[in-house]
Amino acid sequence: MLDPDQFIELKASGNLPSPEGSALKVLELCQRDNVTLPELIHAMQIDPAMVGRILKLANSASFGRPRPAAALTPDVLMSIGIQSVRQMILAFSLVSANRQGQCPGFDYEVFWSRSAATGVATQLLGAATRVAPPAELFTVGLLANVGRLALAALYPLRYGELLAEAGSQRAASLTGLEAHAFGHTHLEVASAMMIDWGLPRLFTDAVLYHEKPDLAAFDEDSRRGRLVNCLHLGSAMADLCFQPLAERAAEFAKLRPLADKLGIADGDLARLGDQMLREWAEWSALLEIEVREVAPFSTLEVFSESATAPPAEMPKTLTVLVVDDDPTVCLLLQKLLSAAGHTVHVAHDGRDGLAQALHHQPQLLITDLLMPHHDGLQLIKGLRQTELGRSIYIIVISSIDDDQRITEAFDSGADDHLVKPVDAKALQARLKAGTRVIREQQLLRQEQEELRRRLLELSVANQHAQEASLTDVLTGLYNRRHAMKRLAQEWAEAERGHRPLCALMLDIDYFKAVNDSCGHDVGDTVLRQVADILRAFSRAPDVPCRFGGEEFLLLAPDTALKGALQLAERIRSAVEKTALVATGIPLHLTVSIGVAEKISSCATVDQLVKAADEALYRAKQNGRNRVEAAP
Repeated sequence: MLDPDQFIELKASGNLPSPEGSALKVLELCQRDNVTLPELIHAMQIDPAMVGRILKLANSASFGRPRPAAALTPDVLMSIGIQSVRQMILAFSLVSANRQGQCPGFDYEVFWSRSAATGVATQLLGAATRVAPPAELFTVGLLANVGRLALAALYPLRYGELLAEAGSQRAASLTGLEAHAFGHTHLEVASAMMIDWGLPRLFTDAVLYHEKPDLAAFDEDSRRGRLVNCLHLGSAMADLCFQPLAERAAEFAKLRPLADKLGIADGDLARLGDQMLREWAEWSALLEIEVREVAPFSTLEVFSESATAPPAEMPKTLTVLVVDDDPTVCLLLQKLLSAAGHTVHVAHDGRDGLAQALHHQPQLLITDLLMPHHDGLQLIKGLRQTELGRSIYIIVISSIDDDQRITEAFDSGADDHLVKPVDAKALQARLKAGTRVIREQQLLRQEQEELRRRLLELSVANQHAQEASLTDVLTGLYNRRHAMKRLAQEWAEAERGHRPLCALMLDIDYFKAVNDSCGHDVGDTVLRQVADILRAFSRAPDVPCRFGGEEFLLLAPDTALKGALQLAERIRSAVEKTALVATGIPLHLTVSIGVAEKISSCATVDQLVKAADEALYRAKQNGRNRVEAAP
């Protein structure tokens, strides 16, 4: 744990993320013993966004309300719990107030998007295991990594360097780098902040140990142990959403042992994952966070199993269910089938037969037609209505030559027919025919699974190709082709809604000199680091792109010229103050930025880009390291 004196020093800096505005007022009210629910509701209604988020939480599946809540009422608050409401408002306030910052390489939008995914996953996993109230689980998941946000605010430049040093191994190596650089880790800071905000020690301990649960001395079956594992798995599921699609199937397989610890079966994990993706998208829209499209977990499960499992062997012996109210017939069939090496189960009426069929999942069913209570026809119809029952090979037996009833059996879904008393040779012939059909069905299922796997692989390849066609390989930003496509879309939206739109054209000053004196490797590193700064200062609706060479374009929808100039100045200042490090060489570079607004004189997309480019040219002419607006 973080030393209390250390935390007091960090808090005294004034840079730690903290709630503000109307949220702070509500949090203060929640701490009063005599606060009334109407008082709380009145304070919340000052912020409509806050009300919408609380109602979203109350209407989530975890609370199981009989009908959706349409307004904030005392009943709604009571169903969530005052402490849960307090924690949720705290989390929402932190999201709203910390959407950008000065730390290069820290992607604030991705941070909150991943945090929202962790919150949703932890809430769903916790609801499945009943480890804690759903609202509190969402808050803990959302804030589990708030320590990273805090370190980015406390030590922006140094923390940016640590993020770059950790690289793709960020989760594994970042805590060690933090401890060496600052004397404390993001987990320790997050836990201390949550204690300071009044969250229970149960949750702060879970945050402290969730990245490495093995370090916690908690019994896995205890509430603390299950909560740590729940948050650990929720965080891993969120990480999975930000990995390349081609790697996600193998990574999903690694989650199964974690789910086993919580008593969650493989199929349930995939189902919870798909539900997480749906609710993640809804919460992201509510919190105004960008969310990426992610392939469902259920397709990953099929992909991973079909890609790694060996081809299924054809059945040499069958699992057979015999259903007949005559014990003599059952005994005879059981002996004949067992002698042939088949596994046999017996039921004496259609109702018991249906239950045993669903339990034992036989490949072949032999059933009498005439039985008391629940006859063979009812059994066949009931099975054929289930997914399992549609694949069972069904033979009906009858002691009478009743063509109409046999025809009815075939119409209900029977595959073959035997006459009582059953002849051993006739039974053997029917079994051979049934085994052949069962084998063909199994081969067909294998081919379908293989086709599904190949289609998924093709989808992955197509997605990668599409991403590659729209993304600049060096910086990871969108390329010029996508920039012009998005600009046309944003232009159309601005036209329809009579909303402002601005374009920022940015160019690195004296970049050719960097390439000439230091080499293109250094130049490439500089381009990537400038792209990181541009990405860090872009807001959720903004579209940063590499336009070509050392030029970048930033689209700023719903932004008038004054706001765009302020945004451009923040970017220019950040680049000027940041020491770009390439192969150990610190470089102090600057950028020039031209800003143009969609106005009547800019009648087309091309004219808007040209106006921004001309403003950039003037910035270069007027001394560089400056922002100029198009006239």
